[in-house]
Amino acid sequence: MAGVDLSAGVLHVVVARREEGRLRVVGRGESPLPDSAVSAGLVADRVAAAEGLRTAFALAEHAQRAERVVVALDSDDIRTFHAMTSFEREDSRSPLAAGEESRAIREAASDAAARALAALEEDPALRGVPTAQLHEDVAALALDGRTLRSLVGHRGRLVEVWTDVTLAPLVLTGAATATLEAARRRGSVVSAAYALGRLLAASGVSDAGVIRLGSDATSLAILREGRVVATRVFALGRAGLAARAGRAGDDARVWADCVVASLRGLDGAPPGRWIFVGVPETMLALPSALGDVVGGIRGDVVDTAPLSVGLATRVYADVPLRSDDLVAAGAAALAAGVYES
Repeated sequence: MAGVDLSAGVLHVVVARREEGRLRVVGRGESPLPDSAVSAGLVADRVAAAEGLRTAFALAEHAQRAERVVVALDSDDIRTFHAMTSFEREDSRSPLAAGEESRAIREAASDAAARALAALEEDPALRGVPTAQLHEDVAALALDGRTLRSLVGHRGRLVEVWTDVTLAPLVLTGAATATLEAARRRGSVVSAAYALGRLLAASGVSDAGVIRLGSDATSLAILREGRVVATRVFALGRAGLAARAGRAGDDARVWADCVVASLRGLDGAPPGRWIFVGVPETMLALPSALGDVVGGIRGDVVDTAPLSVGLATRVYADVPLRSDDLVAAGAAALAAGVYES
């Protein structure tokens, strides 16, 4: 399995496999991209991006060739919907069987997909735009309010299934898969913000915001109770901020206000913990400003810290990994079904 983080300015590839509920990374590679190759998640220069893929794969596949490929994209037009579907069992005294759990998961997935499509019809940015479902993920299972990794063998009446469904415009997914084909690969597409958030949530990170500062965009995932409850992307990244020399303090406050504004509609206050990746030392005013803005809303001290590879306990590696490899690792983990065991 290969996970690809296809972003403006650079792409990352990790080659990995699932081993006992964890992701074992056996190779990694990266390649710079021309500034115009990828913009807002859309591959604009397929030739340059395909050449970057070939270079990164040549570095990552020294141990084993990947049989499947999944590409992670960040775009403000990618939507992940979070649905909870409940089922009442007729006999709460009998242990729940594997077939019953599978049926509940299938029915919940169908219900979540229908809800996501209905919500998309109300989205003014995507109404009437051809879209594709990227993936669906079982975020959590519960029986009579008890969150469990598996419901099989447990007794109870009320089954609850949390399902995450991601949809994206066909123009984004088509450009990404066409780029893979140009590099003589085939694969699928996932949300980069969701992939990173899901990896950290499954690794035990709870009640936190996870922010990635890319070259042309900022993406974030909000984690609560071990689940991703929201993802957001907005078009302000390192390049735009760096172009305004001498305005770091003021721009940091504007950027922090953009982060908070993107969370409108989310129940409750913003998290008191924020984890960052992609923030260079020259832009440390950004997490500081966000801490001040969120602290003012919450009325307490906010913890901000850089993302470390050690936080992603669902991943271990035979090669050195950096924090900016974790989006690609999260994409591979989703595709490999790491969270199913």
